Amino acid sequence: MSLRTRLFATYALIVVICLAVVASVITVLLQGYRDRLTMERLDNIARPISVQVRSLVLGEVTPAKLWANLEEQAQKNDVHIILGSRDGNVVRQIAPQPGQAVEVPSGGLPHGISKAVQGRFVTVDSRTFIYAAYPLGRLASTLETRFETLVLAAPQTGSVAILASLFRPLFLAGFVALVVSLIVAILFARSVYRPIKRVTNAARKVAEGDYTQRIPVTGPGEVRELAASFNHMSEQVERAQQQLRHFVADVSHELKSPLTSIQGFAQAMVDGTAGDDDTRSKAARIINDESRRMRRQVNELLELARMQSGQMKIASEPVELNELLHHCCEVFELQARERGILLRLDTVPSVTVSGDSDRLEQLFGNLLDNAIKNTPGGEVRVASRQLAGGQVEVRVSDNGPGIPPEQLQYVFERFYQVTGVRTGVGLGLAIAREIALAHGGTIEARSEPGQGAEFIVRLPAVPGQS
Repeated sequence: MSLRTRLFATYALIVVICLAVVASVITVLLQGYRDRLTMERLDNIARPISVQVRSLVLGEVTPAKLWANLEEQAQKNDVHIILGSRDGNVVRQIAPQPGQAVEVPSGGLPHGISKAVQGRFVTVDSRTFIYAAYPLGRLASTLETRFETLVLAAPQTGSVAILASLFRPLFLAGFVALVVSLIVAILFARSVYRPIKRVTNAARKVAEGDYTQRIPVTGPGEVRELAASFNHMSEQVERAQQQLRHFVADVSHELKSPLTSIQGFAQAMVDGTAGDDDTRSKAARIINDESRRMRRQVNELLELARMQSGQMKIASEPVELNELLHHCCEVFELQARERGILLRLDTVPSVTVSGDSDRLEQLFGNLLDNAIKNTPGGEVRVASRQLAGGQVEVRVSDNGPGIPPEQLQYVFERFYQVTGVRTGVGLGLAIAREIALAHGGTIEARSEPGQGAEFIVRLPAVPGQS
């Protein structure tokens, strides 16, 4: 069953239920209203009849004339006229039609009353009657047959009879309400169904590979929230697909060069082109170097992928940052000296951060390696200081050619160099950024062309340091 059909069925069911509830409530209300009207009518009829009985007592009318008059009143008003004794039994009864007399249980009529009353009594055959009773008292004490109460009664209208009388208007009202509600349901269903249909169509196109699908954020709050969530999902899927394509392109590009070298020299050794020992030794050395380079690149790619997917595990332990930086400078001292670079370290005492010492060493090692490789000669400086707000800042700067302003935003992307050319050495800064982010810190690059580059890392310090 479609959503539209379910909406129509739901609205129709709601209308039917509402009509049933309304009918029940109206029946209850009308039951009491009709009972009150019947009591008022009986009371109005009882007043002149009590006057007639008074006339009989006073000798103004004969009993025969009174009974004839009462029979006429009973037939005309469709009521039962009952004269009751002081103990609540029937003395005489006049039914509206012959054979309609009611059988009241012993003592079931109102008696011992001093003023007019209304109420209900139940007959022997379990029928409920509404009555209006008047006291006669001493007025009837002179008659041969004593009666003290005048009771006018009429059967109470049942719920089924009330519903039967309401069936036609309720049916017409229900039909009109059903038609109107279905028209409203159609309009409302369209406002609900159209956004869902748009989401369905867009999701189908995304599944087919069109990740540019977006939905207008309009309509009710829930629909706008659904559209915004879908758009966000579509953006994330598109970004993930772009990253996947870039990753595949990166892997293909970076592995192509070493694989070509390995295949070429291996083929030379197989077909005998590398005939002398020196050539074979050179080919084997190149194959070994290229294999190691390819393995290192694959490991770095996998490591970066784990970092970006949140699978990297970071230890949380106190790390003395100055000792770590001093160790990193010692590791790169020889490399810097070979390139004619002065490696200088400026730190403040007792700077402690919380994190993974191996990963932090990898972070600053990548920054030092990048600075040394991009500095033809001169100085690479590492400086640390404490900042307000419980942070530690480390700056790694060089006096190389610098980075053009338009390319600063790309330096932390995979395989990107300042020339924009993929060279196979662009993973270090990308890994450094992921490590800094995993430690709750930040990293940024600053540069002016011709004045070198500076990388700034900020990490949260261990609480309690001054």
